[in-house]
Amino acid sequence: MTLSASPSYRWYIFAMCCCTYVISGFWRVSNAVIAGDLARDLLLSPEILGLMGGAFFYSFGLAQLPMGPFLDRFGPRIVISLLACFGAASAVAFALAGSGAVAVMARAGIGLGMAAVLMGSFKILTTWFSAHEFATLSTILIAIGNMGGIGATAPLAWLSDKLGWRGACGSMAVVTLLLAGGMYLIVRDRPPQPDGAAIYTPPSPADVRAGLRTVFGSAAFWYLAPLGFASYGALIAAQGLWGVPYLIDTYGMSKSDASSVILAIPVGVVFGAPIWGRWSDKLKCRKPLVLAGLCAMLLLFSGLALHLPLPRRGLTVLCWLLGFSSSALYILYTQVKESFSLSIAGTALTALNFFVILGAAMFQQMVGLVIGCWKTPAGSALPLAAYQWGFGISAAVLALALALYVACCDTHPGLRD
Repeated sequence: MTLSASPSYRWYIFAMCCCTYVISGFWRVSNAVIAGDLARDLLLSPEILGLMGGAFFYSFGLAQLPMGPFLDRFGPRIVISLLACFGAASAVAFALAGSGAVAVMARAGIGLGMAAVLMGSFKILTTWFSAHEFATLSTILIAIGNMGGIGATAPLAWLSDKLGWRGACGSMAVVTLLLAGGMYLIVRDRPPQPDGAAIYTPPSPADVRAGLRTVFGSAAFWYLAPLGFASYGALIAAQGLWGVPYLIDTYGMSKSDASSVILAIPVGVVFGAPIWGRWSDKLKCRKPLVLAGLCAMLLLFSGLALHLPLPRRGLTVLCWLLGFSSSALYILYTQVKESFSLSIAGTALTALNFFVILGAAMFQQMVGLVIGCWKTPAGSALPLAAYQWGFGISAAVLALALALYVACCDTHPGLRD
């Protein structure tokens, strides 16, 4: 019996997927800690710095639509490995960048390089694990990946202090390349088939086009995609860009104190994602848990707009609960997988992920446009009303998406057993 035929080998594959998703989570938010260094060394304006942050999400998101057919056609092992190598090369270019234009293009390249990691890993889970295990394992994968976001805070700050931001990014480029090699050497797209079993045939281009028509022509998909767009978009608007300035301007916190409060959001996701997934499998339901978690998220997110008179510890708890409740959104990936046949699972998953990542990019800009309506002198604090309108509109979009989601059907495989 070969190693890949061993019953335990699937756990080596799962561990490799988790490690690779950690580096993807790291690159997603790595600019925040080194933003000051980037602005100083590359002479960046705030507008270019913001564009650099969004470049990762736009290239990552736009890659999702062709990514599904590529995963179905060529398999996740090859696609993840090759793109991660490109991401590592882009990270080297970022570390060596001498201008803002080069740095923006390099960040976009890193986003493209990481674009297949999560969806490819989901595709691997569909072939190596049972449908009843998918929700638990996919949310564990997401929780572990969020540790990369935590690593992009204090650990990256320490590394950049020791090596400079260029040395730190160059070091992480090497780690990215090693993980790309590990994915190619260790991962297999599916378990070995017994003698006489049907040989897997990749879908033809006609099949891919038919798969896209099936996904985008399905009403079930359009109940799920807007909620993924709105929930993740609102979360990243608070966690990734506007949460820290909001706490500084309206609560009078220092930058370090505000950062430590916002750090509670990804910590909440790390705890929440596997718990929601486990509950989903144990209770044999998807929709009620998504509604419970994201309705709670809506209430907590609205607390930002209401500017509750909480002390720092209370705000930290609010942010932790926001991260915990928001992680129920990852059950949507399980729902969309269960809404379509296995042959187009990659297409369906990446189509949903396109809207999730698009939400992350667009909500940050939307809140910024709203906040920008309040003109203040450079360097001065923005008024509370600016943030209240920005977060309030985000909450309203999330509420509309939740109302649409109510019309969808539950999809747990136990309902069909």
